[in-house]
Amino acid sequence: MKRLNRRQILDRMAVVTGGMVSLTVLAACDGGVTVPENTANIDLKALSQAHFDLVGDIADMIIPDTDTPGAKSVNVHYLVDELAANWMTEDDKNAFLNELTTLDDRIKAEYGQRFSELDNEKKALVLDQLGGEILSDIKSGEGNHIYLTLREMIIFGYYTSEVGASEELIYDPIPGEYNGCTEFSETGKAYSI
Repeated sequence: MKRLNRRQILDRMAVVTGGMVSLTVLAACDGGVTVPENTANIDLKALSQAHFDLVGDIADMIIPDTDTPGAKSVNVHYLVDELAANWMTEDDKNAFLNELTTLDDRIKAEYGQRFSELDNEKKALVLDQLGGEILSDIKSGEGNHIYLTLREMIIFGYYTSEVGASEELIYDPIPGEYNGCTEFSETGKAYSI
């Protein structure tokens, strides 16, 4: 797997997150953390199995399999476990794990099942609701929402993975002329840098 340098990772994160990157992700970039390709002998480090399933299924809904593998298929949920175990402070990790538990319990209370047990239509409804909560939090100046944190980690993991960087994004090491007004339909993908 081609390893990305810190600058390349930060450039890609700025593109996909609108410039907002958490300290956990910045530290992980600096430390060279990557999405594991082979997960056969990897034990969970911080997440419980329920947390792991929740993160994996949210990742699968955010970036599903299409003509390229999605976030869950490239093992982004293992990266989230790594970030929680080794790149968060102890207080941040405990808060993150508690918020995951609260989120899963809340979904079960509202929908009668854990997120991982819901069909895709109900999962989409849950994520739409969580996205609305993020917007409300931003407008009211509230702190980070667990779904915002998860989205950042999932997007970071996916677009810095081999598949995300080389198959999902168009890599053009020597771009041609600048055309500031190109229809998305002409390229069909965003460009990586």
